[in-house]
Amino acid sequence: MVLIDFRPGPSANLVLVDGERPVLIDSGSGSVASLQRTHAFLAEHGVRAGDLAWLALTHFHADHAGGAGALGVPVAAHELEASLVNAGDPRAGDPWLGFPIGPYSVTRGLRDGEALEGLTVVHTPGQTPGHVAYWVAEKRVAITGDLLQDGDVAWVPFGGPWARDALDATIASVERIAALDPVMTIPGHGPPVTDVPRAVAATLERYERFRADPSRAVWHAVRRALVSHLMIAPRDVAGLMALPWVPIAARALELTPAVVVERTLAGLRERGVVVRDGGTYDVTVPYEAREPGMSATSK
Repeated sequence: MVLIDFRPGPSANLVLVDGERPVLIDSGSGSVASLQRTHAFLAEHGVRAGDLAWLALTHFHADHAGGAGALGVPVAAHELEASLVNAGDPRAGDPWLGFPIGPYSVTRGLRDGEALEGLTVVHTPGQTPGHVAYWVAEKRVAITGDLLQDGDVAWVPFGGPWARDALDATIASVERIAALDPVMTIPGHGPPVTDVPRAVAATLERYERFRADPSRAVWHAVRRALVSHLMIAPRDVAGLMALPWVPIAARALELTPAVVVERTLAGLRERGVVVRDGGTYDVTVPYEAREPGMSATSK
C-alpha cells in the first residue's frame, strides 16, 4: 500500500510504502511541527517510527531530509549523497533553503537499479547529483521527489558545485521516468500526477525554454527559494539580501543583489503570493507551522 502525507512548504510530501517491512520516503523539514505530524501520520496507519525498515531519501535537501536524524530510523540514500552526508561535507548541509538539518548518517548507500524492500531505486540526477526516484513496479507508481510535478517544474541549480550540466541531467531524468510508463507519479511537492504524459510534455517544454534562455531557470529558482525562506519566517529586504544564494543569482543574471530581491518580491506580490507589512514580507500561501524564535528580520 502506498500512502501519502501531503505537506505544505517548507516540508516535502512523505510517502509510506506499507508492508511487512514498511519504508518511509523522505522525512520532511525536521521542525517540531513537521516531526509531530510525521508521527501522527505513521500512527494513523498503525505504524511507529521503530517499525520502519528504512527512511529512504530522494535527496538531501532540507525539506526532504531535515527530520532524518530525529526519527531514529536507518537511512538509505544514493551512494553519492551518502558519502557526502557521512563525511559531514557542507555541500550536504543545504544552506540554500534556509532550514537547519539535524545531524544524521546514511546507513545504506543505494545504487541505480537496486531493490529496497520491494522498491526499485532509479537514479535521477538533476537537482542534486544523487537524487533518486523510487519505483513501485507492481503498482506502476514512481515516487519522484523534486523531479516531476503537476503544473510546475522543479528548480535547477544555477550556481555552486553541481550547476554544470544540471539542466541536461534533469531533462534526461524526466525522460527516464517517462520511459517506465507509470500510471501515477508522486512528487515531493503538490498532488499526485495522474496524467503523466501531459505532465512530462509540459515539464520538458518548460526546461527547453530554460535551455534556450538560462536566465529563466535562475529566476524560477530564485522565486522558489525566496518563497521557501519566507515560509520559515517573514523577512525584510536586508534579510533576504543576506541569503547565501542571492549574490550567486545576481552574478548569473548580471544584476545587483538588491535588484534581484526587489524584482522577485515585486513579481511575487503581483501574483498574490507575497504581501508586505511595513518593511517586512510574508507569504500568503499555506505553510507548515513555524518554529518559535525564527527571525522576522535580517538573520
